[in-house]
Amino acid sequence: MKTLNPREIRLAILTGVIMLLGLSYVLLQSQLENLKGLNRRELRAKVERKQQKELLDQEPELIEQLSTIKGQLPRHPEGQDLKSEFARQVQNLSNRSGLKLTGLTPDSEKYFEELNLYQSAVRCTWSGSSENLVSFLYRLNELGAVADIRELRLRNRNGMSTTLSGSFVLDFVYSRVPPVEPKAVIDSPPESADNTPVP
Repeated sequence: MKTLNPREIRLAILTGVIMLLGLSYVLLQSQLENLKGLNRRELRAKVERKQQKELLDQEPELIEQLSTIKGQLPRHPEGQDLKSEFARQVQNLSNRSGLKLTGLTPDSEKYFEELNLYQSAVRCTWSGSSENLVSFLYRLNELGAVADIRELRLRNRNGMSTTLSGSFVLDFVYSRVPPVEPKAVIDSPPESADNTPVP
């Protein structure tokens, strides 16, 4: 085995020191990135805890607001299919506002167990002027907490034309009550006019 001369020894030591410094730098960068990630997660957790505390502090007020809103919602008998009823309501709103419905598709009913509320959506495509749309939205707002619009989309295919088209989804929220049963009439013999006791 050949012995290294002093110059080669110095180069080997220098190479080892550079490799050690490079490895230390990579490890230090990795640790700094991990520390930054931990700091971000800790800050995010603090913000979430603060938001949750604020929500918990508001809980009585929010429960009262929910009770008020639930009191304003319509109640429908259990088992009653409401798709045609909601479609008729949307059609009535559009007729009164002048908005032309070109498509109307009711979705399936959803039940929110924690709230004891139901939701049905009606997907609609429409055409009309901006005034018709504003009138429709205004009349919808007058209904109160009964229905809300989401996914409102507008298109103006003719550029400068005053006729718009688009789509929207209307959500109806309501509760269910047991169906009202007709009162049973008990058949009893007719009373005679003679109320004298029998001996």
